[in-house]
Amino acid sequence: MLISSKPALTFPFLLVLFSIMMASSSRVAAAAKASKQLYILRHGQATHNPRAEAARSNGCSHEEFMELMRQDDSLDSELTDLGMSQARTVHQHYCANKLEGGKIQLVVTSPLSRALQTADLAIPFVKNRVCIEDVREINGWLLNAQRRTESALQQTFPTWNFDALETEEDKLWTPELESQADCSERGYQGLCWLLERPEDSIFLVCHGGILRFTMNQHDCVKMVDGRTGKVDQDITARFGNCELRRYNLQWEDSDSSEKRRTVVLTELDHL
Repeated sequence: MLISSKPALTFPFLLVLFSIMMASSSRVAAAAKASKQLYILRHGQATHNPRAEAARSNGCSHEEFMELMRQDDSLDSELTDLGMSQARTVHQHYCANKLEGGKIQLVVTSPLSRALQTADLAIPFVKNRVCIEDVREINGWLLNAQRRTESALQQTFPTWNFDALETEEDKLWTPELESQADCSERGYQGLCWLLERPEDSIFLVCHGGILRFTMNQHDCVKMVDGRTGKVDQDITARFGNCELRRYNLQWEDSDSSEKRRTVVLTELDHL
């Protein structure tokens, strides 16, 4: 009679192995079905915005819009009095339970002061606060797109986590304006980062340019209108200062062999 030299697999060992396999399978399934509630808020009016935004409303060219911002430019421009008032209004809406969907678990901003100020005024009570580079405004040329040093930001905004900033100085800003394609790619990467977070309800404060380019130009970002009833607003329209919209954020079902997955933003409402 032949006797195997390999130890027999006992029932308890098989039970543990089965449990591990089921847990792993559940995690994969959960990741594939990941869906998050995402609030997106553009920052309030900043010092470079008033004349340029007014001209845009009157139908000016993109060149004129950019020139007015250049004339009113300043390093890492901050909110105007109106911008601070706009952000406080968002806070009042939240306190009046006009933001649906439960408690916000994470607040994310760009490292530009106008976004950080807006977040602090609009949603000050969430302790989990993270700053990332990917969602900053279209970069370069204008000084309002250049961030301050990490230590200066940490001193001014002590409740924020700036660990994602890789350098003390802003090494990303250049005298040349970033291309719209590169800006939209950063926006896509930022959305992917949000999808990989463990939180289910996230509040993002960022900028009009990057939102426009990401939502309108990136091949891997799909916009869907999930609103009910008659709604006049275009889901891909540029955000106004302190305009707030609510989305469902998820991956699109796709072949796992694809290297780049599509992100789906389903707009649920303008708030």
